[in-house]
Amino acid sequence: MEIVSRLNQSRRYRCDIDIYPYMRDHHLEGKVILPAVESLIVLARAVKTNYPQVEISYLKSAGFPRFLPIAPDTTRQPVIVDLKNMDDGSIDASLLTSLKSKTGTISREVEHARAEFCVAGPKEFFMPPFRVVDKLRGDCISVPSITIYRELVPFGTAYQNITGDLSVASEGALAYISGGNRDADENLLGSPFPLDAIMHVACVWGQRFAGIVSFPVGFEKRIIYQKTKKREEYLGRVVPVSVTKELLIFDAWIYKDDVMCEYIKGVKMKDVTKGRMSPPDWIRKDSE
Repeated sequence: MEIVSRLNQSRRYRCDIDIYPYMRDHHLEGKVILPAVESLIVLARAVKTNYPQVEISYLKSAGFPRFLPIAPDTTRQPVIVDLKNMDDGSIDASLLTSLKSKTGTISREVEHARAEFCVAGPKEFFMPPFRVVDKLRGDCISVPSITIYRELVPFGTAYQNITGDLSVASEGALAYISGGNRDADENLLGSPFPLDAIMHVACVWGQRFAGIVSFPVGFEKRIIYQKTKKREEYLGRVVPVSVTKELLIFDAWIYKDDVMCEYIKGVKMKDVTKGRMSPPDWIRKDSE
């Protein structure tokens, strides 16, 4: 693949996503869907292939506008990644698939994920002391992970990476999370499983305090300070920063012991099922 070096030049990169068996544990309403965290790895790989000099540990303006469903017999999913080299040196990447009409005469492209990979940029942010992160104040309940994955986030085993009990209060939620133990690529952005589990933590908070089952639709910024690893345990913390009927926004942190691995600012969570999924009464604060 030719390396693109000129600014403001767009390049279309075609590749196949290997669909490993573990990915089929990620499903919604009877359909297997590509996890958002896996789509970020696909984008990062395309960026590194075409722009090997670009730093990929700082992402911003990410969005996941449409699910990418995986057919039952698919082992390789063809995708398109559009890349643009921006004036500031960052790379804008977008993951698309091409859909054909039933007659096969008309095709259109659908965007499933996008993110901007920044060469450099302001990295100032509020880093709460670890002694603050690992505590919750106020009326707090604990939800066992087995209950979470049976009743609140019903994914298969590969994506059951909240471990032990999740603590949830109005000011946020806190849980130990696993780096997983599957075939996922951990070399580019670290293991995808801790970030995926952080989104589950946010989903549980939304079910308790907002009364919706929400899924990630984007984030403002993700800074990877230390790549997470498979077979390791981490502490994840989410804090709600904006709550409306249409959208929940969280800030999140992933720690290994007292060392920060990732900061994810402005995680956007939304009820993409339009009410077809709803929280059980026992988790809802307004039902107590």
